[in-house]
Amino acid sequence: MKEEMGVSLLSSSSEGSYNMGILMIACLALSWIFIHRCNQRNKKGPKTWPIVGAAIEQLVNYDRMHDWLVEYLSELKTVVVPMPFTTYTYISDPANVEHVLKTNFANYPKGETYHSYMEVLLGEGIFNVDGELWRKQRKTASFEFASKNLRDFSTRVFREYSLKLSSILTHASSNNKEIDMQELFMRMTLDSICKVGFGVEIGTLAPNLPDNCFAQAFDTANIIVTLRFIDPLWKIKRILNVGSEALLDKSIKIIDDFTYSVIYRRKAEMEEARKTNNNNKVKHDILSRFIELGEDPESHLTDKSLRDVVLNFVIAGRDTTATTLSWAIYMIMTHNHVAEKLYDELKAFEEERAKEENVTLHQFDLNDLESFTERAVQYAGLLTYDSLGKLYYLHAVITETLRLYPAVPQVCHFPSNIHRGLNAVGK
Repeated sequence: MKEEMGVSLLSSSSEGSYNMGILMIACLALSWIFIHRCNQRNKKGPKTWPIVGAAIEQLVNYDRMHDWLVEYLSELKTVVVPMPFTTYTYISDPANVEHVLKTNFANYPKGETYHSYMEVLLGEGIFNVDGELWRKQRKTASFEFASKNLRDFSTRVFREYSLKLSSILTHASSNNKEIDMQELFMRMTLDSICKVGFGVEIGTLAPNLPDNCFAQAFDTANIIVTLRFIDPLWKIKRILNVGSEALLDKSIKIIDDFTYSVIYRRKAEMEEARKTNNNNKVKHDILSRFIELGEDPESHLTDKSLRDVVLNFVIAGRDTTATTLSWAIYMIMTHNHVAEKLYDELKAFEEERAKEENVTLHQFDLNDLESFTERAVQYAGLLTYDSLGKLYYLHAVITETLRLYPAVPQVCHFPSNIHRGLNAVGK
């Protein structure tokens, strides 16, 4: 009996000590959090929590990330955002931006952190590499985009898809149908850049606006890799292949299956054209040009390299153009005097080009879709790469739109010497 009582007392004592330990740890943790938060009462910038930093505030504001940053940057020229495994430093002062992106660009690479986040989608493409590899790709891209063949091919492609968009808008207008302009612009630019980049038609801008597995996978992958920047658990999800990372894995597989199939098919087409000496089958898209460059052993271009190059161009030419077009249309519709001036310039341009080409402009009736479409097709035919340089007011409208609503509002760099570099500028 005494032994049982002794064991019982010992058990109660151990349990009491255990509960007391838990209570003390909880009190210390709460005190730590309380002191940490109290120390931030007068701090400017995002408020942080122990261990997780500002991750909670970033996640809460994920859908309004740019507005959230602007709120801080309107008071501070430099905003520091501590995260669990890294620290983000956002700058907006012109002198600092020039220092990082121009004056001392070589000192501020994208870094290993950025590369690890984006590698699954961008690979070793121009937007995900630094140093010599970046310079080589930039030099090659600049040379290729300056070529007349690619420039003329791009002009034909964008004209073709602009007419498809015009047809959809015309029918929507005649039927008083409400449409999502930004979605249409996203479809148009994706179709256009895939044609310029891969030389293939993916058809998302068809009249019935069909779903496309590549387009959906591409959008999903873009969203998830961006979420990695504020999700401290993404590497764990990646290892376990759960949640957003599991979805990303499926999306990348769809993207890769499509991309590699196009690469293999294009190589076969080019080889066949070479054997038969058939110049009519020569392609002028970006992929074909880089396949030709890859035939030089010193280029070291593999199928993976081709995949990375073209996907980087798709990312560069899709969202940026669609976003700018969306904001430009919005700004034009909310500024009547700008719309009138723009209309006058485009009308005068049409008449001048018609005289230069010695063509008679088709008469049309806004209530007659067929005659209106004929006039739109004729107008598109008057638009060439060189003639667009005459549209000075249109250029000013687009430039002002980009100033107010930048297509790329954030540029990421992850150097270890960011603070030292900014201190050198004195900001």
